[in-house]
Amino acid sequence: MVLGFASLVFGLWLNFQGNSRDMFNVNDDDKKSIDSDVFHIVVYILVILGSVMVALGIFGEHSACNYNKIALLVYCVFLFLLAVTAITVGALAYTSKDTVGKKFGELYSDVYKLYGKNKDETVAATLKYVHGLLHCCGLAGVQLTEMVKKTCPKADDVTKHVNPAPTCQQSIESFIDQCAPLVTAVFVGTGALLITQVVCAALYSSKIHRDSEAPQ
Repeated sequence: MVLGFASLVFGLWLNFQGNSRDMFNVNDDDKKSIDSDVFHIVVYILVILGSVMVALGIFGEHSACNYNKIALLVYCVFLFLLAVTAITVGALAYTSKDTVGKKFGELYSDVYKLYGKNKDETVAATLKYVHGLLHCCGLAGVQLTEMVKKTCPKADDVTKHVNPAPTCQQSIESFIDQCAPLVTAVFVGTGALLITQVVCAALYSSKIHRDSEAPQ
């Protein structure tokens, strides 16, 4: 329940957080809006998975407190399906890391070009954060403007890591590739925790059944 509530709150925060929504809703001359498919997929997964986990947690708690073995068995089935879903999402996060990396690279490219057109402070803050986190700056084949340079880390900080400095698209793809095992471990770990809960609930249901059949 706690994990589900944390996932739900974080997903809702991402969805309704002003800066992120404003950034994705700003119009561009070449397209209606910045491609935010990856962002929305992440939000949907967090919200849906969190909501289901909270609902199942409440249902399981109610079933256990009322010593309802049938409800506990139903709880076990749905919890097992949720565990399989979490493990599957983790596996997909790893196997799709190249595609996800390219999508985020394209998203950075859109944000970068957008900032050059509207000079929005929210977009500038996003670029500055990405540049500082990944120690990169700019797009391949695109000359940095003085305005964009203000969002870049210091030259010494960039060259300290690699020379010549990589483009941010390359750095993002590399970062996603490195983070994929961690993301997979989080989802697989959550799945393992849920399976442990399935076992505990099944054992408790079995105990209730034995107690109900025991002579008084």
